[in-house]
Amino acid sequence: MPEWDGRGLPPVAQARVDRFGRSGLKTSLLSVPGAVGAEVAGFTAVGEVMGCVVQQIGFGALAQWAGDQVRQTADMLRDGYATALDRLSQEATGLGADGVLGIEFTITSLDGVLQELVALGTAVRAETTQRPRRLFTTDLPGQDVGKLMQAGWVPVRVAVGVAARAEYDYSMQYQTSTWAGNAEVDAPTKVVNEVRAAARAEFARAIRDSGADGGIVSDLRLRTWPVQERAVVGIASVTGTAIAQFHTGRAAPTSALKILPLNRS
Repeated sequence: MPEWDGRGLPPVAQARVDRFGRSGLKTSLLSVPGAVGAEVAGFTAVGEVMGCVVQQIGFGALAQWAGDQVRQTADMLRDGYATALDRLSQEATGLGADGVLGIEFTITSLDGVLQELVALGTAVRAETTQRPRRLFTTDLPGQDVGKLMQAGWVPVRVAVGVAARAEYDYSMQYQTSTWAGNAEVDAPTKVVNEVRAAARAEFARAIRDSGADGGIVSDLRLRTWPVQERAVVGIASVTGTAIAQFHTGRAAPTSALKILPLNRS
């Protein structure tokens, strides 16, 4: 296996793309409804694609450093999403795809110090005379993409917002003691509200930066933990799809929320 300088696709991933190209094999992670929805939208699957990155979690447990450490962890997570999506997109481009549907993210702890972030989806090609000018990515399944396009919207790219907060409150050890009873704990309440709001704000900025008209939130994750009973830290992430309007006829919505929730059921 050739040495890798960290740029482009890892050699194993490039070998996978080359193998698909030689064999002509087309694989898909789409469900039957998803495949039908993609076909309605004018896309056929050309292969499953993946992007992954393994990162080191490098923070300790000292309360006075909790703020800096959790921000560094958020930066690492943000970079992990971007790297995994970039490698997934490179694989899709290597297969001659126009877009990637149904992208799912998984984060797995490998040994307590390392974590792997994986982006996995199905690359598709447009079976129309007018093809997308650049690769699009979305975490929506095929049936939802079909509904969007029939309503006059197209997916642009996966958008991610990540934020971190730390709150120091020495009274927290008393509010969480056995004798405190049933009561609201101030520091965690502040952290979870602020970190979710900040992650959603970054998600909205990612939508604006993509040039899209709106976005669909698909997942919101939150993780908090105490530090020495004197601080609480939290990391939130929001993932979804930036979407753009391509016609405003009767079939298209007349307006859209800045963030448009979508029920997958």
